[in-house]
Amino acid sequence: MNPLTYARILVSPYYWKVMREGDGEKDAKFYDTVAKYLDVYHQHYTESSYYFLWSVLADRMMHSQARSVLDIGCGTGQVAALLRDKGLERYHGFDFSQKRIELARQTCPEYAFSHADAFQTDLFQSFDYDTVICMEFLEHVERDTDVLERIRPGSRFYGSVPNFPNIAHVRHFQTPKEVHTRYAPFFDDLQVDAFLRDTKGITFFLMEGTKK
Repeated sequence: MNPLTYARILVSPYYWKVMREGDGEKDAKFYDTVAKYLDVYHQHYTESSYYFLWSVLADRMMHSQARSVLDIGCGTGQVAALLRDKGLERYHGFDFSQKRIELARQTCPEYAFSHADAFQTDLFQSFDYDTVICMEFLEHVERDTDVLERIRPGSRFYGSVPNFPNIAHVRHFQTPKEVHTRYAPFFDDLQVDAFLRDTKGITFFLMEGTKK
């Protein structure tokens, strides 16, 4: 992280307010702030520490012949740009952070992005999708299963969750079995694979299944 960027966050009264509150679900302002200042959200997708996982996601989606994707909590458009470069035909991403959506539109202007809340948006019904992706979103919200309920039955689903705590995490998982136990009731033949990012043990669990 750029030292000046880090300093700006540290002197922010809002930053210290969030730190005092501790771990747990955060509001849109938190995600606006980190998207504005943290360099990782402005990188090309190939430079991201998540690229190894996004590459697997993209390959699996292309293998399953995904044609139209709804992206829950799309962030700053890095995954969208990767899918665009892979030749994905249609995509609509949404996020409740206005700043992230602004960056996503700059990063990948070929696709549609909406400033929307996963618990209120009508995109689950109004957008014609065959695939849903939900990368590093479910661990950030208390009502994660309510979001999964909103996905159209028969849609192919890909999602990821981590094995580590974070100030913005509501939960994390230690094993693929834990992930499967929580989310299998919503999908047919849910597959959960673990991907180790580094020697420190940072791991992401990638899910794939069909919405019941």
